[in-house]
Amino acid sequence: MPSTTASGEEVYCTLILNDAYLPGALVVARSLKKHGAKRKLAVLAVLTSISKDTILALEQHFDYLIDVKKLTNDNLTELNMMGRPDLLATFTKIALWHQTQFRKIVYLDADTLPLRAPDELFDIAGPFAAAPEIGFPDCFNSGVMVLEPSVNIYKQLLGLAVQGISFDGGDQGLLNIYFKDFSRLSFMYNVELYRTYRLYMPAMKHYMEKLTVVHFIGKAKPWDLKGVAPVDESAYASFYCELIGKWWAIYEDQAVKVA
Repeated sequence: MPSTTASGEEVYCTLILNDAYLPGALVVARSLKKHGAKRKLAVLAVLTSISKDTILALEQHFDYLIDVKKLTNDNLTELNMMGRPDLLATFTKIALWHQTQFRKIVYLDADTLPLRAPDELFDIAGPFAAAPEIGFPDCFNSGVMVLEPSVNIYKQLLGLAVQGISFDGGDQGLLNIYFKDFSRLSFMYNVELYRTYRLYMPAMKHYMEKLTVVHFIGKAKPWDLKGVAPVDESAYASFYCELIGKWWAIYEDQAVKVA
């Protein structure tokens, strides 16, 4: 098993709560390595909730496999309002701040696709940074974050979590309550994609060269959508399907393996 300790390292990190998200975690790892990431990779995993095969796959692709305890929100009011009761255990993400063996973490959700390795994010000063939430830009989306672990911050976040304090019932609502003033990353570091949601494509084309990480939000994930066809003839539908294809190309690239 990979080591679970490090001395003040900077790492990329993702999180897996169950076996279903293994394909996503593997793509995050493979894509970062394929694009020459200069930091090691860590994965937080609820080991009691995943299979031995999943653990073996994570050990093969990540430098650090870190067991964390699942933390759930018993109040499903807001999650049901959004139609996402499946997100009840996302409070587990606050375990990132407990990883004080690392100096800085660039975190990516397991349903993201890095199109390059954003090593420059490790140069950001300050304890926390994130990109704006496309649905409510005064908030940040917690799918991509730059953070400095801290026992004090972890304890404070845990205090909010055990009380169920979150305006959306998940980690994003909790973290936005805590980090009221956050360092704002470019949207290009966390471009949220939804199959039937239309981005402003003229702007996307204009900034295409800066596109760094895409984030497949919603219930349907890339591993559910192999060979998906555009839902219509719009530029966005084609763009979405092209990125699903890129995700699958990374997933099926057997040459991108870590010994």
